[in-house]
Amino acid sequence: MAIEKQAPDIVDRGPVAEPARSESHGHALKRTLGTWSIIFMVLAAAAPLTAATGVLPLSILFSANSAAPFYFLVTVAMLALFSVGYTAMSRTVENAGAFYAYIEAGLGRTVGNAAAMLALGAYSLTVLALTAYAGPFASQLAATFTAWDNSPWWLWSLICWAVLMFLGYRDIELSSKVLSVLLVLEVGVVGILGLAILVQGGANGISLSPLSPVQAFDHGSPATGIMWAALCFIGFEATAVFRQEARDPERTIPRATYFSILLIGCLYAFTALAVVLGVGAEDVVETIGSDPTGVLFALASEYVGTWFADVINVLLMGSIFACALSFHNVVNRYQLTMSQGGLLPQHVGQIHHRHRVPSAASGVLSGVVLTALAVVVFLDLDPVTEVFAPLVGILGFAVITLMSLASLSAVFYLRRKQNGTSIFTSTIAPIVALGALVWVLFLSFSNIDVITGSKTGSAIVTSLMIALPVVGAIASWNAGRRKAG
Repeated sequence: MAIEKQAPDIVDRGPVAEPARSESHGHALKRTLGTWSIIFMVLAAAAPLTAATGVLPLSILFSANSAAPFYFLVTVAMLALFSVGYTAMSRTVENAGAFYAYIEAGLGRTVGNAAAMLALGAYSLTVLALTAYAGPFASQLAATFTAWDNSPWWLWSLICWAVLMFLGYRDIELSSKVLSVLLVLEVGVVGILGLAILVQGGANGISLSPLSPVQAFDHGSPATGIMWAALCFIGFEATAVFRQEARDPERTIPRATYFSILLIGCLYAFTALAVVLGVGAEDVVETIGSDPTGVLFALASEYVGTWFADVINVLLMGSIFACALSFHNVVNRYQLTMSQGGLLPQHVGQIHHRHRVPSAASGVLSGVVLTALAVVVFLDLDPVTEVFAPLVGILGFAVITLMSLASLSAVFYLRRKQNGTSIFTSTIAPIVALGALVWVLFLSFSNIDVITGSKTGSAIVTSLMIALPVVGAIASWNAGRRKAG
C-alpha cells in the first residue's frame, strides 16, 4: 500500500478531517486508485451518452444557434480556472469531503456543514432519480427486444437498486472496472457516430463555423448555451472525493481533475460538432425543436444504420446505470467523511474489514433509496417527469452553488495560508471562476422551469435547495453545542 507523503508545514487537516485509519472506524481505506481509475468514475458520472442524447440537444435548442461546440470549449476554460484553486486546496486539505471540506476550510464550519448537507442531499437524490429513471427505460427495452410488452417499471428499478447495492458494498476496484467497461462502450459508440458523420461529409459538407466565436455570439442566446453546456460537466468535481483511496493523492487528484475536464470537453465538443454537421448548421435548431431526444438516434440510423440506433439505445441504459453507480460511490465517501466529522452517526462511517470501503454508508444509502422508491410507487408518481427531472435539477443547481462557494473559499484559504501559492492561483483564477459560475447559476435559475421540466419541479428544487443547507447549519449548531457540553 502506498504511503502518502505529507508536508507538515503546509498541510491543513481542516476542522473535520480525520486520517483514513482510526479506532472508531477500525480499518483503513484501500489506497489503490490511480489517475485513470478516478477519471473513469468521474466520466461515468458525467454520463457522456446520456448527456449527448438529452442535454446536448437542449444546448443547441435554447441557445437558438449552432455554436454548441464552442460553448463546450468556453465551459472547459471556465472549469479549468475553477480547478486552479480547487486542486491547490486538494493538496493541503486532507479530507475526502471535497466541496464541503474546502468550503469549511475557507469560510468556516457552519457554512461548510450547510454545504455538506446540500451536497449529500443532492447526490443522494440523484441516485434515487437515476434508479427510478432506469426502470421505465429498461421496461421499454424489454418490450423492444422481448415478448414482455408491459413489464412494471418498478421491477427494473428494483433490479438496478440491487446491483448498485452489491457493487457499492464491495471493493471499489470492482466498481471501477464495471464503470470502465461501460464508459469505453459509451465513448466508442459516440466516437463511431461522429466519425461516420465527418467521413460522409455531414448534411452540407464539413465546416468549422460551429466553432467560431463570431457564430457563437452573433445571434441567439449564447449565455443559455453555455449554461446547458456547464450542466453536462456535473460530476467532474468528484475527483477529490476519492482522495483517501488514491495511491498518490497530491498528484493523482489534480491530474484526474484537469484530465476529466479536458476529456469531457473534447468529447462533447466533438459530439456537438458531429450533430450540427450531421443535421446541417442551418436546420439544426428547427430539427431538434421537433424532437430533442430523438436526434442522436436519427443520425445513427441515417449515417450508420438502424441497428446502430438500437445499439445506442441499449448502451444508453448502461450509461444511466454507470452514472448511478458513480454517484452511489460518491455519496458513500461523503457519508464517511461527514461521519468522521460528527455530522452523521459514527457507525455510518464504518469501513468494511475485507473490502476496505465504506460499506456501512452504502447500506444506509441503499436503504434510503429503497424506501424512497417504495414511496414513489405508493404515490403512483411518474418516474421520469415527477422524480427524475426535478431531482436532477437539484443536482445541477446544487453543484454550481457549491462550486461558487468553493471558489470564494479558495480565495480566503489560499491567501491566508501564504504557503508560496502564486497570486494567480490564490486570487485571480478563483475570482474569475466565481464570477463565471455565479453568472451560470443566475442563468440556471432564470431557466428553472425548463431544467426541471415543470413548475411543480421548480417548486421542489427551490424548496430543497433552501431546506438542505438549513438542515446542515442546524446540524452544525447541534454538533457544536454537544461538543461544548
